[in-house]
Amino acid sequence: MVADGDDEFEGIDIDGPWGGVRIGSGRYRDRDGGDRELRRIRRRVRQRLDFYRHIVTFGVVVGGLALLDWLTGGGWWVQWVAGIWGAILLLQFIGAFISPMLWGREVEERMVRREVERRRGRTTVLPPDDRDRAT
Repeated sequence: MVADGDDEFEGIDIDGPWGGVRIGSGRYRDRDGGDRELRRIRRRVRQRLDFYRHIVTFGVVVGGLALLDWLTGGGWWVQWVAGIWGAILLLQFIGAFISPMLWGREVEERMVRREVERRRGRTTVLPPDDRDRAT
C-alpha cells in the first residue's frame, strides 16, 4: 500500500483509521512530479472538512429525530441512533485529527531522522587504511 498522500489514485479511495480500500483502474495521475506536499495537505484538509460536514449532518438528523420522538411520545429510541452514529463520528475524528499526529507521515520522517542520528552517533566510519591501524 502506498503511504498517505503519496499518490493521486484514479478511482474510489476509502480510507479510515481501521485501514482502507481502493477501487479503480490502479493508474496514478501525475506520476512524474507535481507538488506532493500540496496534495498531502489537500487530502488532510478534505478529511477535516468531511468531518465537519458529518457533524452538521449528525446534528440536523439526530435533532430532527429527537423532535419526532418527543412529539410522538416514544420511548426515546433516538438515543440508539445517536449513540451508534456518534461512535462512527468518533472513528472519523480519530482518523482525521488524532491518527496523523500518532503515526502520520511527519511522525515517520521524524522517527527516521532520530534513528539515523542515533546510529551515526554510535557508528564511526573509518577509511580503509585507518581500519587496519585501529585493530
